[in-house]
Amino acid sequence: MGNTFNTLEPAIQNQLRALSQGGGLPGGNDVLEMLASGWLEKEQAFLNQARQMDMQIVEKVADKARGFLALTYSGSLLAVGPDEGRSRRAVYVSIDRRRDVPSRAESEDTVLNGRAEVGKEIAFKKGPVKKSSAVYRLAVLPESLALPDQNVRLEEATLTLTREFQTVDKTVDQTVDKTVNKKDRPQA
Repeated sequence: MGNTFNTLEPAIQNQLRALSQGGGLPGGNDVLEMLASGWLEKEQAFLNQARQMDMQIVEKVADKARGFLALTYSGSLLAVGPDEGRSRRAVYVSIDRRRDVPSRAESEDTVLNGRAEVGKEIAFKKGPVKKSSAVYRLAVLPESLALPDQNVRLEEATLTLTREFQTVDKTVDQTVDKTVNKKDRPQA
Protein backbone atom coordinates (compact mmCIF):
# COMPACT_ATOMS: atom_id res chain seq x y z
CA MET A 1 0.00 0.00 0.00
CA GLY A 2 1.30 3.44 -0.85
CA ASN A 3 1.78 6.30 1.52
CA THR A 4 -1.34 8.37 0.81
CA PHE A 5 -3.92 5.85 2.03
CA ASN A 6 -1.91 5.10 5.18
CA THR A 7 -1.76 8.79 6.14
CA LEU A 8 -5.56 9.04 6.34
CA GLU A 9 -7.47 8.58 9.57
CA PRO A 10 -8.78 5.03 10.06
CA ALA A 11 -12.40 6.23 9.72
CA ILE A 12 -11.63 7.67 6.28
CA GLN A 13 -9.76 4.51 5.30
CA ASN A 14 -12.83 2.47 6.26
CA GLN A 15 -15.10 4.72 4.19
CA LEU A 16 -12.80 4.37 1.17
CA ARG A 17 -12.63 0.59 1.55
CA ALA A 18 -16.43 0.42 1.67
CA LEU A 19 -16.67 2.75 -1.32
CA SER A 20 -14.26 0.61 -3.30
CA GLN A 21 -16.20 -2.56 -2.52
CA GLY A 22 -19.70 -1.10 -2.92
CA GLY A 23 -19.02 1.33 -5.74
CA GLY A 24 -18.29 -1.18 -8.45
CA LEU A 25 -14.56 -0.47 -8.43
CA PRO A 26 -11.96 -3.20 -8.73
CA GLY A 27 -10.30 -4.10 -5.45
CA GLY A 28 -6.68 -3.66 -4.61
CA ASN A 29 -4.24 -1.29 -3.03
CA ASP A 30 -3.76 0.77 -6.20
CA VAL A 31 -7.46 1.68 -6.24
CA LEU A 32 -7.41 2.60 -2.54
CA GLU A 33 -4.40 4.84 -3.18
CA MET A 34 -6.26 6.60 -6.00
CA LEU A 35 -9.37 7.05 -3.85
CA ALA A 36 -7.22 8.39 -1.01
CA SER A 37 -5.58 10.94 -3.31
CA GLY A 38 -9.01 11.99 -4.55
CA TRP A 39 -10.29 12.31 -1.00
CA LEU A 40 -7.39 14.60 -0.09
CA GLU A 41 -8.08 16.74 -3.16
CA LYS A 42 -11.70 17.11 -2.04
CA GLU A 43 -10.64 18.08 1.46
CA GLN A 44 -8.28 20.71 0.03
CA ALA A 45 -11.05 22.06 -2.24
CA PHE A 46 -13.35 22.28 0.79
CA LEU A 47 -10.75 24.17 2.83
CA ASN A 48 -9.92 26.51 -0.07
CA GLN A 49 -13.61 27.30 -0.61
CA ALA A 50 -14.10 27.97 3.09
CA ARG A 51 -11.11 30.30 3.11
CA GLN A 52 -12.31 32.16 0.00
CA MET A 53 -15.67 32.78 1.68
CA ASP A 54 -14.11 33.89 4.97
CA MET A 55 -15.64 30.90 6.72
CA GLN A 56 -14.34 29.69 10.05
CA ILE A 57 -13.37 26.04 10.56
CA VAL A 58 -15.02 24.87 13.79
CA GLU A 59 -15.55 21.70 15.81
CA LYS A 60 -19.29 22.34 16.27
CA VAL A 61 -21.92 24.81 15.14
CA ALA A 62 -23.21 26.59 18.22
CA ASP A 63 -25.03 29.51 16.56
CA LYS A 64 -28.23 28.57 14.71
CA ALA A 65 -28.13 31.92 12.90
CA ARG A 66 -24.99 30.90 11.00
CA GLY A 67 -25.11 28.71 7.94
CA PHE A 68 -22.45 26.06 7.51
CA LEU A 69 -20.78 23.59 5.18
CA ALA A 70 -19.90 20.07 6.27
CA LEU A 71 -17.55 17.59 4.64
CA THR A 72 -18.23 14.05 5.82
CA TYR A 73 -15.80 11.19 6.26
CA SER A 74 -17.39 9.56 3.19
CA GLY A 75 -16.64 12.67 1.11
CA SER A 76 -20.21 13.95 0.89
CA LEU A 77 -21.03 17.63 1.20
CA LEU A 78 -23.79 19.22 3.23
CA ALA A 79 -24.76 22.91 3.15
CA VAL A 80 -27.19 24.08 5.82
CA GLY A 81 -28.48 27.63 5.85
CA PRO A 82 -29.18 29.77 8.90
CA ASP A 83 -32.18 29.13 11.10
CA GLU A 84 -34.42 32.06 10.39
CA GLY A 85 -36.92 31.21 13.11
CA ARG A 86 -38.90 28.59 11.24
CA SER A 87 -36.66 26.28 9.23
CA ARG A 88 -33.49 26.15 7.20
CA ARG A 89 -32.49 25.42 3.64
CA ALA A 90 -30.24 22.37 3.27
CA VAL A 91 -28.50 20.71 0.34
CA TYR A 92 -26.90 17.28 0.49
CA VAL A 93 -24.49 16.22 -2.27
CA SER A 94 -23.18 12.67 -2.29
CA ILE A 95 -20.27 11.24 -4.17
CA ASP A 96 -21.17 9.73 -7.51
CA ARG A 97 -20.05 6.22 -6.60
CA ARG A 98 -22.51 5.72 -3.77
CA ARG A 99 -25.65 3.88 -4.73
CA ASP A 100 -27.38 3.90 -1.33
CA VAL A 101 -28.06 7.66 -1.15
CA PRO A 102 -29.27 10.29 -3.61
CA SER A 103 -26.58 12.13 -5.56
CA ARG A 104 -28.23 15.43 -4.61
CA ALA A 105 -31.14 16.22 -2.31
CA GLU A 106 -32.39 19.55 -1.05
CA SER A 107 -35.04 20.89 1.28
CA GLU A 108 -36.32 24.39 1.99
CA ASP A 109 -37.92 23.16 5.21
CA THR A 110 -35.06 21.58 7.14
CA VAL A 111 -35.03 21.04 10.88
CA LEU A 112 -31.88 19.62 12.48
CA ASN A 113 -32.14 17.02 15.19
CA GLY A 114 -29.36 18.38 17.39
CA ARG A 115 -26.18 20.26 16.52
CA ALA A 116 -23.67 19.72 13.78
CA GLU A 117 -20.42 18.53 15.29
CA VAL A 118 -17.18 17.06 13.96
CA GLY A 119 -17.08 13.29 14.42
CA LYS A 120 -20.86 12.93 14.61
CA GLU A 121 -23.59 12.37 12.07
CA ILE A 122 -25.90 15.26 11.24
CA ALA A 123 -29.44 14.06 11.85
CA PHE A 124 -32.59 15.74 10.58
CA LYS A 125 -36.12 15.86 11.94
CA LYS A 126 -37.02 17.14 8.48
CA GLY A 127 -34.56 17.55 5.67
CA PRO A 128 -33.00 16.36 2.45
CA VAL A 129 -31.84 13.06 4.03
CA LYS A 130 -32.44 11.37 7.39
CA LYS A 131 -28.82 11.70 8.42
CA SER A 132 -25.34 12.21 7.04
CA SER A 133 -22.30 10.13 7.72
CA ALA A 134 -19.98 11.47 10.42
CA VAL A 135 -18.67 14.98 9.86
CA TYR A 136 -14.97 15.42 9.18
CA ARG A 137 -14.83 19.20 8.68
CA LEU A 138 -17.23 22.03 9.52
CA ALA A 139 -17.04 25.59 8.23
CA VAL A 140 -19.41 28.35 9.37
CA LEU A 141 -20.20 31.57 7.55
CA PRO A 142 -19.09 34.88 9.08
CA GLU A 143 -21.29 36.30 11.84
CA SER A 144 -21.43 39.62 10.01
CA LEU A 145 -23.09 38.12 6.91
CA ALA A 146 -26.81 38.94 6.69
CA LEU A 147 -29.17 35.97 6.93
CA PRO A 148 -30.55 36.25 3.35
CA ASP A 149 -27.00 36.41 1.95
CA GLN A 150 -25.96 33.25 3.76
CA ASN A 151 -28.12 30.95 1.61
CA VAL A 152 -26.78 32.62 -1.55
CA ARG A 153 -23.18 32.08 -0.40
CA LEU A 154 -23.87 28.48 0.55
CA GLU A 155 -25.45 27.79 -2.84
CA GLU A 156 -22.39 29.28 -4.58
CA ALA A 157 -20.06 27.19 -2.44
CA THR A 158 -22.10 24.03 -3.00
CA LEU A 159 -22.13 24.48 -6.78
CA THR A 160 -18.39 25.18 -6.88
CA LEU A 161 -17.51 22.24 -4.65
CA THR A 162 -19.86 19.89 -6.49
CA ARG A 163 -18.12 20.70 -9.77
CA GLU A 164 -14.68 20.27 -8.18
CA PHE A 165 -15.67 16.98 -6.50
CA GLN A 166 -17.09 15.66 -9.78
CA THR A 167 -13.85 16.58 -11.57
CA VAL A 168 -11.84 14.72 -8.92
CA ASP A 169 -14.13 11.68 -9.19
CA LYS A 170 -13.85 11.69 -12.99
CA THR A 171 -10.05 11.87 -12.80
CA VAL A 172 -9.93 9.04 -10.26
CA ASP A 173 -12.27 6.93 -12.41
CA GLN A 174 -10.13 7.49 -15.50
CA THR A 175 -6.96 6.63 -13.59
CA VAL A 176 -8.58 3.47 -12.17
CA ASP A 177 -9.73 2.46 -15.66
CA LYS A 178 -6.24 2.97 -17.09
CA THR A 179 -4.67 0.97 -14.26
CA VAL A 180 -7.17 -1.88 -14.59
CA ASN A 181 -6.88 -1.98 -18.39
CA LYS A 182 -3.08 -1.93 -18.18
CA LYS A 183 -3.12 -4.92 -15.82
CA ASP A 184 -5.57 -6.79 -18.07
CA ARG A 185 -3.39 -6.41 -21.18
CA PRO A 186 -1.09 -9.32 -22.00
CA GLN A 187 2.57 -8.56 -21.61
CA ALA A 188 4.65 -8.60 -24.83
